[in-house]
Amino acid sequence: MENLKQELELLYELQKYDVKIYNLKKKINKIPLEIEEIKRVLELENKKTDLDVKKENFNRLNSLKNEKEALLNSKEKKINKYLAELNVVKSNDTYRILLSEIEKVKEYKNVLEDEVLELIEKIDKEYIVIKTNENKLKEIEQKIKYEICEIRSFEKKLEKEINEIEKERQEQKSKIDKTILLQYERLRGNYRSEKIICIIDGESCEGCGIMLRPQLINQVQKCHELVFCDNCSSILLKI
Repeated sequence: MENLKQELELLYELQKYDVKIYNLKKKINKIPLEIEEIKRVLELENKKTDLDVKKENFNRLNSLKNEKEALLNSKEKKINKYLAELNVVKSNDTYRILLSEIEKVKEYKNVLEDEVLELIEKIDKEYIVIKTNENKLKEIEQKIKYEICEIRSFEKKLEKEINEIEKERQEQKSKIDKTILLQYERLRGNYRSEKIICIIDGESCEGCGIMLRPQLINQVQKCHELVFCDNCSSILLKI
């Protein structure tokens, strides 16, 4: 093929676009993992605050307080009932029994009041802890939303950059012989390496670093045909 070296040099320029696209896509492919890692941080923080357990305990304490207050109310009514009966009883024995019952209920009522006050104190403390943890979690959630938003914005920027490079690549493609271009595209599809065309660096392949046979180097310099590296199968080019 005439002007093979010129074609390879054009192809080498095309490869520069492909390498840029390859590297940009690698960054894009890492983005879902980055987002998952950020979300995992939120999950860990959620477990640390353990809000569900604290809220469950808070509700349990409130229910217990309500039960105690209801019982306290019933004891208050019982005392009032006994006090009303004191005004109508005629027997001293009955009067003494009622006074004794009133005293017992009052003692129990005092215990209940202490228990309710203790529960209120615990509830207030739990409420402060819950609100503090909720606020902390909200801050973390906002921070994570912002970070994800920034990553998504970066992703769009990368995609835009790829589109711009793709346009330049298309222009470069139009300058290259279709037969050589087809071989290049096939190699890019078969291998994941960034470079398909490698410069001979001294006596070594730029791609894999292996020392090349003198005969192979001589073939590359003649530019009569495409010459491939024995080790990495890259197309060799001597500039």
